[in-house]
Amino acid sequence: MSERAPGFEDYTPSRLEWLVVMLNSLIQHVNSSIGDCANYVYTPGEDGKTIVLLIRHYNDLKPEVVENLEDTGKTFATEIAKNYKWDSWIKIETEWDPIEKHTEQ
Repeated sequence: MSERAPGFEDYTPSRLEWLVVMLNSLIQHVNSSIGDCANYVYTPGEDGKTIVLLIRHYNDLKPEVVENLEDTGKTFATEIAKNYKWDSWIKIETEWDPIEKHTEQ
């Protein structure tokens, strides 16, 4: 019998890993509503109960827009966690990655 390829090896994700995979696969719908000014990436934290929300956004956005981006990303994650009944133990931390908007000349 041949050896299994690495991609076929069994792996059972933790609940946090599963939630992060679901968030990143579904966030495209939220990203499409905010246009190209920002995007979200969710990663599991080290403690097994924290999701790290990385928000990359143009650095020229108004503070209220940036705050709204965070609220949107956190609300989205909380709502998905509620679907699994995991919202009671999930914590969400935000990291920011402001970038300059490049314009073509």
